[in-house]
Amino acid sequence: MPRNKLRSAREDALNPVEAKMLLDACHDLLDNLTIRLPLYTGMRIGEVQHLKQSWLDWDKGIITIPARQQCQCYECRKWRNEVWTPKTRAGQRSLVIVPELEPYLTQLGDGINRSRQALEQRFERIRFRSGLMKVAYPHCLRATFATTLAEQGISAPALCYLLGWESLQTAEAYIQSSMKRAHSEFKELVGIGR
Repeated sequence: MPRNKLRSAREDALNPVEAKMLLDACHDLLDNLTIRLPLYTGMRIGEVQHLKQSWLDWDKGIITIPARQQCQCYECRKWRNEVWTPKTRAGQRSLVIVPELEPYLTQLGDGINRSRQALEQRFERIRFRSGLMKVAYPHCLRATFATTLAEQGISAPALCYLLGWESLQTAEAYIQSSMKRAHSEFKELVGIGR
């Protein structure tokens, strides 16, 4: 389902029921990594594509996205002189390995080893199998991750770091648009639900 380029992924963030529909439609390891990595870590699809076993530090429980790595994938050979780098300088970061990822990351092997296009097509097949009818694409999983954290009260600098954004304005937009957080703060201020 093509998306309108004028829309923000924030507008297409999934609610918990929609996210569960995608998770339930995953059939194999690659399906699960394609959905779970952006949904539970905020990784970009290009980061998922280039994930290697060397990024995983099981002792510290983190995934470290490097500033650069040698890469022989088609895209890197054709456009990047065989060197992959994150989208932004802030894209070099460490992410927590959450329990929802552990069983899949332990089976990672050498890495994902699929093209970005192949992962996007896989996402579309999962979306179709799930029955999810709304606009959805890999980047909306990052928006879902960011929205969820904003609703739980994460600070703008922390959200900015986790998503690999260079500007706090992006994180602040998620935090400011969090209706759930606004309602929660309002209820706390006026004493509703105590």
